[in-house]
Parts: sequence; structure tokens; C-alpha cells
Amino acid sequence: MEIIGNRVILRSFRIGDITDDFVSFLNDTKVVRYSNQRFIRHTPESRLNYMKSFTDTDSIYLAIEDKDNGELLGTMTAYIDINHKTADIGILIGNRNVWGKSIGTESWGLLMNFLFSSADIRKVTGGTLKDNIGMINIMKKNGMTHEATQVAQEIIDNKPTDMLYFCKFY
Repeated sequence: MEIIGNRVILRSFRIGDITDDFVSFLNDTKVVRYSNQRFIRHTPESRLNYMKSFTDTDSIYLAIEDKDNGELLGTMTAYIDINHKTADIGILIGNRNVWGKSIGTESWGLLMNFLFSSADIRKVTGGTLKDNIGMINIMKKNGMTHEATQVAQEIIDNKPTDMLYFCKFY
């Protein structure tokens, strides 16, 4: 699978993507600050097991690759429920050098559009903590609307924080 954008290529995540640099993204406290990945100490083996968890499922695990130089910038997931024609997507931009350059916004839009046009999905959802302004902007810039709030759902910096859920219908 490959989805080509202006600056990125979304493609199936491969074993060769599990490099020391990739694992270091996942162990970087700034990268995973708003993710529950922050509670896990990642290893090449843990990432291989995660990749394998998508085998024989409808869900997808993608690499975000720089279109010009092939560098791995991050990953995306789409947990797909074929019965309900829904997908919950997530993103992690691990390469901090591209933060603030709309790589996440482009990648999110590419995957959403693919799901709507090629995967028979009628609704895409995503969630983030209310303090994660970058992620909220990604979802809003891609036409998603706030659907629900789980009040004081998770703990960030020792304080209860709301989880916000966004959606977009086809």
C-alpha cells in the first residue's frame, strides 16, 4: 500500500523500518508526551510484535516517509471496523526536525481521504488530550469536528486532563 502526497509517502510499515533511530523516537519523552506510548520502554522486539499485531486484521500500520529523501518521519495507524465502516486513526511524528511544518496535517488528510475513497469507510475518528494543541490543529485543519470529551480522563504532569474526540463523516 502506498499513498503519495506533496511531501510525504504513506506506505506499509516494514521490518526494515525498525531501526535504532525509530526506536529512539518512541523512547523520546517529548515525542510521546501525549501518547500512552510514554508508559512503555520500546525495543526492536516490542516494535516487531506491534507490527505483527496488524497481520490478518483490517487495520493498517503505515510509515510516513519523506518523499524527497526516503527518511522515516513517523507512523500512522488506522483501526478499521468493517462492520460499522469506521476507522480510528492515530499519528506519531517522531522526527522532531519536521514538527511545525505541516507534515502531520498532510499525512492525516492523505490517510483520511484514502479511507473514505478506497476503503469504504463512512466515519473517521481521532482523539487527543486537550493540551495537545498540535494534534487538535491537525484534526481541525482536516475538517474534523469535536464530537465528545472525556473529562479528566488521563493524567499529564500530575493533573487530570480531558480527552477530546473528533470525527469526520464521508
